Amino acid sequence: MFIPTPFGIMLKESRETAKLSQGELSAELGKTAQYISNIEKGKNNSPPDDSDLQKLIKKLCLDGDDAMKFRLLAYADRGMLPPEMFRYVLESPALIGLINYAMSNNISEDYWGFMLQNLNKGE
Repeated sequence: MFIPTPFGIMLKESRETAKLSQGELSAELGKTAQYISNIEKGKNNSPPDDSDLQKLIKKLCLDGDDAMKFRLLAYADRGMLPPEMFRYVLESPALIGLINYAMSNNISEDYWGFMLQNLNKGE
């Protein structure tokens, strides 16, 4: 039994919202409808590469936070961060220290939201 990943779920919901079939969406990538079906069902552990992600984002009319979330979820399916985020983290020892601290102290999403909100107030 396969379990859809968050990326597969978002792909399916976005495709249905855009009123596109799996075939219509896969044609954008030069792939088969089965490729999209496999991703949506959690059968495919290799989500689209970045150029295909950009095509999907455009075809699905995703923008802003939705486009960013879509891309992040695709990379998460590969157990990765997008390359630009990965480079930034690797080049930021203080950020790595902060992440380690947060993980070992179970810092919650609510707390990070509070912190971000306060950082934005200072701009």
